[in-house]
Amino acid sequence: MIEDLKDMDDRIFVWLAEDKTHKGEVQTIILKDRPDLQLVRRMRAWLGYLASVGVTAGPVFRHLLKNGLPATEETRAKTATTRGAHLRGHVVNERVKHWFAASGLVSDSRPVTSHGLRAEGATDLAEAGATDQELEEAGRWAKGSTIPRKVYVRPFDKVPVHNPSRSNTG
Repeated sequence: MIEDLKDMDDRIFVWLAEDKTHKGEVQTIILKDRPDLQLVRRMRAWLGYLASVGVTAGPVFRHLLKNGLPATEETRAKTATTRGAHLRGHVVNERVKHWFAASGLVSDSRPVTSHGLRAEGATDLAEAGATDQELEEAGRWAKGSTIPRKVYVRPFDKVPVHNPSRSNTG
């Protein structure tokens, strides 16, 4: 939510409410800026744009209306489901796929997905020698969870790769 963000010159603080994994915990995540990402500048620009169209509270990332404007609770109340101005998960996944395809960063036919980005982060950390605790903290998994290593860490040699030259005719 917009009201849960605080930006500084070199980082963005994101306050998170309790979630299914972190019961009873109030958490603040710190997103450190980097020159190549320019997180602070981009977030300030986006929040400035939202404010210019009258959006100063609620979801940071929003459904876009047919006219291209970000949805507000009022505009979405006329036609939307109960999600209001929020993005649905499948929309985020579609955008991730679109941006990677448009960037030219995908060099083969394997799709890039929002879930895959989470797995890639866990895999990179594991291959760099991260401990189970470091994986849990980075991915916001529950303490003691085996999910990061069992499900999300995917060494490249174990990822199925499409090979069109292989025949299934035996």
